[in-house]
Amino acid sequence: MERMKEMKASQHGHYTEIMDEKEVIRVSARESRCVVHFYHTDFKRCEIMDKHLAKLAPKYFETRFFRVFVENVPWLVEKLQVKVLPCVVCFVNGVSTDRLIGFEELGNSDAFNTAVLELRLEAAGVIQKKSKNDSNPIYQVSNSHRSAGNDDDFDLDD
Repeated sequence: MERMKEMKASQHGHYTEIMDEKEVIRVSARESRCVVHFYHTDFKRCEIMDKHLAKLAPKYFETRFFRVFVENVPWLVEKLQVKVLPCVVCFVNGVSTDRLIGFEELGNSDAFNTAVLELRLEAAGVIQKKSKNDSNPIYQVSNSHRSAGNDDDFDLDD
């Protein structure tokens, strides 16, 4: 419960903006999973990415979502070699593990679905879907059909 309070206090569940370069480094290093959007106000596609990430942030409370204006973080832009916008960098346990550059992996269209981005971020390991029945699977294997003492596999030739 205490961890949930800390996460809520640190803006989990919201898509926010961090202005200070040192704060970006501190947050991305401290959080277990982070999605960081490097943007510029002059790029329409950055605005489109913002809308999709804003939809995903409340859905994946365990992951911290935020954006940074590239002109506010010149050292980080250079260090991470951000050259094409929008650029979304995925951090897992403080390490940059993946990045999305532009919309190429999202169908190369401005009209991509949020689900496409969601699937891509899940593949990167930065978001984790929780199944409604994680502890109670729909299908279970039952051994009740086997006769007592007979553990042989079913054989179609018999």
